[in-house]
Amino acid sequence: MKIHREGPAIRLLILIPHRDARLPLRSYSASLFASGFCGAWSFPWAAPLAILSRPFSAGELKHCAGALREQSLSAGRDGKIKIGPASRAAFPENVLGNAAVFGPSLDISLPDGAFTPGAAAKITYRFSPLVLGAALTRASEKTAPEAPAISFRAAALANMVYRPLAAGGASPSPEGGYSFEWRIGESRWLPPVRKRG
Repeated sequence: MKIHREGPAIRLLILIPHRDARLPLRSYSASLFASGFCGAWSFPWAAPLAILSRPFSAGELKHCAGALREQSLSAGRDGKIKIGPASRAAFPENVLGNAAVFGPSLDISLPDGAFTPGAAAKITYRFSPLVLGAALTRASEKTAPEAPAISFRAAALANMVYRPLAAGGASPSPEGGYSFEWRIGESRWLPPVRKRG
């Protein structure tokens, strides 16, 4: 593996599912690693939503969490966030080369109204589609094992700092995996789903 200098910190807004939903994701990462995905442990079991110039404040996280909950209840839905087929959410090339977060896709999106004007000004990039991170891959990575069928209501939003380490590359390489470190800030839970009727 080539040795690269430590990369710059990337500030992210992430959605973290409840730990019960993270358990099958951990097993999925293990199956990806066993099938040759060297970046299977290079991203936390969370969905990157956006790249930020500065972290969201507690109030901005709370506003966004409320908007996500409303979206999970729209069109007669029951508040569950469900996953679909595995997909990739690519980083911008100028941020992390040809890297993408790989994992089960989510059946939600972030409407523009999810952000206060101050929060919207901090967003430099929005990920699409939204996927739960099970691995970090090249955008052209090979076919993967099928993603687990899970859903969750409980989830939280948080700021995260994500940084390539000196022992890793700036993007996944054929020579092997690479190393990252991350730090997740204080989280803000999506509001509870209230029973109707």
